[in-house]
Amino acid sequence: MKYSRSLRCGSLTARSWIVNNVEDSLVTHVAINGASMHTHTLPAVESAISAALAAIASPGSFFTGAERIAFAEHARAARGLGEVTSSLPPILAEAVARVAADAKSSRLAHVEAWEADGREVLAYIELVSVVAQITGIDSYRFALGHELEPLPAPVPGGPVPIVDADAAKMNAWVPTVGVALAPTALTALPNEKAAKKTLASAWYIPDNVIHKYGEEPGLELSRPQMELVAARTSWLNECFF
Repeated sequence: MKYSRSLRCGSLTARSWIVNNVEDSLVTHVAINGASMHTHTLPAVESAISAALAAIASPGSFFTGAERIAFAEHARAARGLGEVTSSLPPILAEAVARVAADAKSSRLAHVEAWEADGREVLAYIELVSVVAQITGIDSYRFALGHELEPLPAPVPGGPVPIVDADAAKMNAWVPTVGVALAPTALTALPNEKAAKKTLASAWYIPDNVIHKYGEEPGLELSRPQMELVAARTSWLNECFF
């Protein structure tokens, strides 16, 4: 099924944060009681989703708000969750569809083709960030049986490059700040890093707690329960970062 394929994790660097920090952790806010599943949501999650949608609609470092909304629309279509009403250049449309619905197939050759098309490699990070955010939001809604949010109207204005001066290619296909790991995949673009942190903190474990292994994050599932679900889902999705 198309939706099932969309839950696979793929590579941005060694492997991206797409599943482990977003899609895996959506289940941490589904309270499980025997065979029943409660489909309520939490204010912190709703606030994070609203902030993420507003950020998607705003100009980024390399793309306009209209282009970023088009990425979200094409990502939904690739997952069978909507129709496409906007057009994108072929290399952008292909990248969005692959990251949204078959991320595990991503290879270095895709990034090289992106650059060969005359595109800035940092712009690839922005595209992945936008697709990851809308994929996580939609997966959360889908899991709870909720309707998807209408995509907001794009904010006018051109892109304003905001890049971390310390970003460099190390052990990854794209620049990162420090060694490339799931938590550092988007660090070259501070705004995308912040967007990821907003969603990940609401769905998963906040940064100020994540390395305090004896401390509970205070969410509906305990830390061991969260990590068990995350590890199992990552394994099923072939997420090997």
